[in-house]
Amino acid sequence: MRSIRCSPTFPAATAAFELPCVTYALELLRELRTDWVGWIENGLDGTFVVVLAPERISDLNELMSRVEKWISAQDFLAIRFHLEGRAYIMQRSGFVAPGDRHVSDS
Repeated sequence: MRSIRCSPTFPAATAAFELPCVTYALELLRELRTDWVGWIENGLDGTFVVVLAPERISDLNELMSRVEKWISAQDFLAIRFHLEGRAYIMQRSGFVAPGDRHVSDS
């Protein structure tokens, strides 16, 4: 039998970055707010910085680059983020991998 870790849902036109606490979320939002519209969502599903996702690929690349640069200055090695209904993991190096894993119970 397979189980899937449920991911929170966000509007399709957003990128949501999961952070360990509100303090980190405030720091990331301060880093991004000069160029992107965003807000913090804090609830049972976790703490997220939600940003209106740019439509142009070059702008989305810039957003991801800024987040990766910010991660590199933090104590943690990676964060999970949601984009277009899918979850991903971004590591300090900028490496991105799928974040929703199927786990076998057998």
